[in-house]
Amino acid sequence: MATIADFRIRFPEFADSADDRVQLFLDDAALLMATPTRWLDFYDIAQLYHAAHLLYVGNYTATGDGNVLAPVKKQEVDDVIIEQAVSGLAPNASDLQSTAYGKRYYQYLRLCFTGIYGV
Repeated sequence: MATIADFRIRFPEFADSADDRVQLFLDDAALLMATPTRWLDFYDIAQLYHAAHLLYVGNYTATGDGNVLAPVKKQEVDDVIIEQAVSGLAPNASDLQSTAYGKRYYQYLRLCFTGIYGV
């Protein structure tokens, strides 16, 4: 299981985040990732990237900006019309595609949980 020290070394850009907040997201990532043995040898690094994604998104939502990660295609001022550029992502990708951390986590997820392909 990944530690706060591992997180700090890999992601110095989160140096201002308190240790207890980092630990909270490391714990959340561990819960969401379920069985460590199914992740082959990638569990710790995947957990770090998943936690970084959750922390990054959490930092934005903590400031009250809950929609900054979704690209906007159209925005009008009068009568307030906002149209998202992405109508929806596949359920297995969900919001992971919104950050570089989530994209990397998703790469590990696909590597470890991809089924058998027919040739």
